Amino acid sequence: MKKLPNVRRLFLPNPGHVLCDVDLSGADAQVVAWEAEDADLKNAFRNGIDIHDHNGRSLWGNSYIRDARPRKYEMRDELKRAVHGTNYVAGVRTLSRTLGWKEAEVRSFQSKWFSLHPGIKVWHARTEYNLQTTRTVQNRFGYRRFYTDRPDNLLPKALAWGPQSTVAIVCSRALVRLSRGVPWVNVLLQVHDSIIFDVPTHRFNKSSFEDIYRHLEVPIPYDDPLIIPWGLKASPKSWGEVEKVKWSELQ
Repeated sequence: MKKLPNVRRLFLPNPGHVLCDVDLSGADAQVVAWEAEDADLKNAFRNGIDIHDHNGRSLWGNSYIRDARPRKYEMRDELKRAVHGTNYVAGVRTLSRTLGWKEAEVRSFQSKWFSLHPGIKVWHARTEYNLQTTRTVQNRFGYRRFYTDRPDNLLPKALAWGPQSTVAIVCSRALVRLSRGVPWVNVLLQVHDSIIFDVPTHRFNKSSFEDIYRHLEVPIPYDDPLIIPWGLKASPKSWGEVEKVKWSELQ
């Protein structure tokens, strides 16, 4: 069977330009933390702490650090999926099959997670109440979704819609701000929570990208406003060859 080309490698910057891919880092999880008004998770995100290591230590203490060494990436991935599934009301059996954990292990995990972060349960209850009474869910930008199906099984969809719609709005507003406010940026594409653009090579520097970052910042209007940070990848060759770049390390 003929191997298909890497489409991203065919997506090239204009001559004399650098292709950039900026994406919202840990976006959905941050919206969940703010919806839950969870001080612990909000503090971790604001201080740039690795959220998965933070959650592992909170749940399992020193045993997480010790046990993570032989299979660090596998444990992080399992933890990430367990937290994500629990936040979006995945059932014990579903998570047991997905993670390969015993059902008793999933129950224990979820019980500990909700005891550490009770605001997530409050967010679940608030969303379910809105579904039962108005058949709607609303994000912090004021957009609503109306459901015509029976509300009994809508909670997972409604919970997911809030963070996902919020992230999409942040990304689309950032794209508009960037294209209108920085004329030498050539915006090419939006892919869910990322924006792809190219800039002249001589503009690929710290001063120019400070201007870009200012235009990308879109506050989410909680009482305690949330600004999700953007990650940066870049390449003078193609989208398929972009590599991570720290904003602070640009020259």
